[in-house]
Amino acid sequence: MNMLAVRTAQASLAARIFESLANAVGADQARAVLADAIQKDAHCAGAAFARLAPQAPSLAHFATVLERWREGGALAIEDVALAGNTLSFAVKDCAYARAYADMGLDLELGFILSCSRDEPFAHGYSPRLSMERSRTIIQGAPACLFTFSWAG
Repeated sequence: MNMLAVRTAQASLAARIFESLANAVGADQARAVLADAIQKDAHCAGAAFARLAPQAPSLAHFATVLERWREGGALAIEDVALAGNTLSFAVKDCAYARAYADMGLDLELGFILSCSRDEPFAHGYSPRLSMERSRTIIQGAPACLFTFSWAG
């Protein structure tokens, strides 16, 4: 099953959990709890991906995750540049954002379900990996601009 199908299935359940939490503890607390759980899951996923590295985690191996992220048309990734200790690219189209909108999910919830996973995934892969992203499609930007840096 590709990641888009997995995330869409998870989103439906997460939306119901969020609604129940929001009714019990308020929307702000519900968002915080959901974001914490999603980010912990992403950190674990990053660590699992690191274990697949042929020798040891590296920026070059991390860059191979882009193929997985592209599967099923989930993300249109362009302008990929891997040079030295930096990997940068632009996500020009995001099927997650479209799917969440089609489901009627609140954009902030969509951000929590997908976009908030990126940095914890990188940190789970390696504490030497950092991420910068100035904007996201789900927040209304025309593209998501990513830069991952590997500390010496």
